[in-house]
Amino acid sequence: MDRGYDSDVAERAPWLLLGAKTLSYAVNMAALRHARKQGADDVIFTSSDGRVLEGPTSTVLLAHLETTGDGEGGTRIIRRLITPQLDSGILPGTSQGALFTAAKAAGWELGYGPLEPQDLLDADAVWLISSIRLLAPVNHIDGKEIGTPALQKQLTAELNALYAGIQ
Repeated sequence: MDRGYDSDVAERAPWLLLGAKTLSYAVNMAALRHARKQGADDVIFTSSDGRVLEGPTSTVLLAHLETTGDGEGGTRIIRRLITPQLDSGILPGTSQGALFTAAKAAGWELGYGPLEPQDLLDADAVWLISSIRLLAPVNHIDGKEIGTPALQKQLTAELNALYAGIQ
C-alpha cells in the first residue's frame, strides 16, 4: 500500500516524524482497516517512488537462500535476511535488530534494502516482525504466493528458535 510519500521525504522534512509509529497511529490503523476491507490481513507500506518501507506495527523481513559450490565439490546454502533500509524514514525495529544479532551468530548473512515490491515476491520467505506478534509469515502479497509453504514453514521455525534464544 502506497504510504503517499517518496523514500527521501524523511530527509527533506524531518518534522514529519515518519519514523515514529506511535505518532502515525491513526494512519496506520486506517490502513489496516482498508486492507481488511480488501480481504488482506495486514499491510506492507511502500513509498510513492516504489520502495518497500514497513508494516503499520511491524518491520518487514525477507529471506533468500542460495545454493553455491563449497570449493570442494560439494554445495552449501547461503542464508540471507534482508530488511528495508533505514534512511527512508522508517523506525528501526527492535525485534528485527535482535533477530539479526541471533541470525548472524547462526551464520546468516544480513542486509538492508533498498527493496522494491518485486523483491518481496521473489523472496523465499517474507515476515512481518514485531515485539507483540513476533515473526508472522506473509503467505501472499496481492494474491501472489510467497516462496513455497514447506520452505517458509522451515525458515519460520528456524528463525523462531533463534528468536526464542535471545536473552
